[in-house]
Amino acid sequence: MTSDDAYNALILSGLKGVGPSTIEKVLGLSSYPLKTALELCEYAYELRKNSLTVEQFDEARKYADFQVDMASKNDTRVISLLDAEFPKTLMASGVRLAVLYVKGNVGALNIPSVAVIGTREPTPHGEEITKRITNWMVQQGWAIVSGLALGCDSIAHKQAIESGGKTIAVMAHGLQTISPSRNKDLATSILSSDGALVSEFGFDIKPAPTNFVIRDKTQSALSRGVIMIQSDLVGGSLHASRAAIKDLRPLIVPFPTYKDIAHSESKISANLLLASDDAIGKCNLLKCASAGLENLHIIRRKEEYGRMLEILSRGLSQ
Repeated sequence: MTSDDAYNALILSGLKGVGPSTIEKVLGLSSYPLKTALELCEYAYELRKNSLTVEQFDEARKYADFQVDMASKNDTRVISLLDAEFPKTLMASGVRLAVLYVKGNVGALNIPSVAVIGTREPTPHGEEITKRITNWMVQQGWAIVSGLALGCDSIAHKQAIESGGKTIAVMAHGLQTISPSRNKDLATSILSSDGALVSEFGFDIKPAPTNFVIRDKTQSALSRGVIMIQSDLVGGSLHASRAAIKDLRPLIVPFPTYKDIAHSESKISANLLLASDDAIGKCNLLKCASAGLENLHIIRRKEEYGRMLEILSRGLSQ
């Protein structure tokens, strides 16, 4: 069932040139409950110093009706920033979203969660540390957020399920499909284990490179912090890592094993730089000012997991 607020947000989303920030302003009007959908759309265009045509409103309403129909056919909820289920961590982040599409357990979005992410090609140690950290966080009652990608993401999702926890997969496309297709069974397991598939993209959106960058930032926004298992210097995991630093949330990075260092593994190059004394290099990699490094934390052994939990627990005041 789609709430009236979510339906209005969908109509506004269907207007060309109207983004989440404008929609948030419209839905935040003190007179919002008294306005019709048409009046809301007219106000959205007034904010952009444009005039709304009948054709534009009709197209926006058709878009909303299509999304609601597809959501019903795909057992998906559409929630708006005015709905009680909308994630508190997302609201407190720098990511502005008007609606979320959620398949599965909507309640999972508001339990303590951490993003566990990393390269699609982890070393054996990277695989092991992903499992260890995921299992440990699940045992502490935390949900695991990741992106359903191959490699570290898939390992984190699978381990969360095996450990009896909840896991949330943030998708880079509409929920009419699963990408990569190799992870369809994993997506089914996530749902059957009381987890959720989440997307900010409507049912007409297919996977695209730019969407993955956007998705990576949303992973961070949904989480109290990010654990970046392994990455090279240009890895996609850095998008979520930078987003965490920007939102003043913890970025936790495991120090590589000496075996991986001795073998000059390329997929640990970001870890090594972030663990070094090269403050300028770290700021350049994370695209942040030096003050942002206060939220970067390196863990070197499993005995530090307690400290990691303490850092994450204070990482976002609500």
